Amino acid sequence: MKKLMLSNCLLAAAALSVASSSATAPAQGTVVFQNDNRGLIYSWQGTNDPTPVLVGVNVQIAYAPAGTTYDPWNPSQNTTDWLAQNPGWTLGPSVTNAFGTIPPPSGEFDGGTITLDGVAAGAQAEYVIFAWEGNSPTFDQNFHDIGLWYNVAGPFTTLTGGNGQPAVSLADTFTGMTIPWSLAVPEPSSFALAILGGGVLLVFRRKRRPGP
Repeated sequence: MKKLMLSNCLLAAAALSVASSSATAPAQGTVVFQNDNRGLIYSWQGTNDPTPVLVGVNVQIAYAPAGTTYDPWNPSQNTTDWLAQNPGWTLGPSVTNAFGTIPPPSGEFDGGTITLDGVAAGAQAEYVIFAWEGNSPTFDQNFHDIGLWYNVAGPFTTLTGGNGQPAVSLADTFTGMTIPWSLAVPEPSSFALAILGGGVLLVFRRKRRPGP
């Protein structure tokens, strides 16, 4: 009987501890993961023709508490590489609109309300948007398999909701972006081959030029 009472007391104490820690844990910030016509996503449909994306817009958010050190992304990096050099930043959820589905209006995305782990409710957060076109389910897969039609925009700064306050829409701070045909940077060997090829072509043309 004493053992049973002791066991019940321990269980009650554990439950009280969990409830207490939950009650004292700081609330996390919330935002609505969306844009609107104030900040559309555009895509190069031709070399110099950026037009609003009609289908296939895919986006993913990365975020951090405001003031966290930000090392800019460059076109040779996937999300893993970029996060490795940006401690304190978190890769959040994605919104994919694969071909064949009905997307939001041109150049827009809507991923609903999301929670920014590590950002206190009501605090400011910084975020970047990874975007890509096509059917690849993730930015990194598109980066690896296709290597075309991708870009990153930001950082942007937003307030957050949570703790009884409504989530704040990213549409208020996202100013838009363009997905170019390609951002891939050729490897040094590619540049060397291009220069060598150009030199050979120049010599060939000079040899064929008739004399005076």
